[in-house]
Amino acid sequence: MLFFAASKTDTLQAVTHVDGSARVQTLNEKQHPLLHSLLQAFKDETGVGVLCNTSLNFNGRGFINRASDLVRYGDEHNLDGFIIEGLLFLREESAFRHLP
Repeated sequence: MLFFAASKTDTLQAVTHVDGSARVQTLNEKQHPLLHSLLQAFKDETGVGVLCNTSLNFNGRGFINRASDLVRYGDEHNLDGFIIEGLLFLREESAFRHLP
């Protein structure tokens, strides 16, 4: 579900608009077990069960449409990793590698 809400913590600055609001999307385990599991694991690790979902676009160059664009973006912006169609890729030294 999508809700509009006032952000009440500085912890969520990445998803908070300049007016203090946020577009919060929620789900439960029944709606999406895999995503729920990811959010729960992230909460267990960080104390916050929130992730920022973005369309990831190159500034002035449009959306990322190919895996090669995402790898380049990850290199340019020092991403730790990303997931493509359920496959996890993590940075290992200077390159990304797929984890089984």
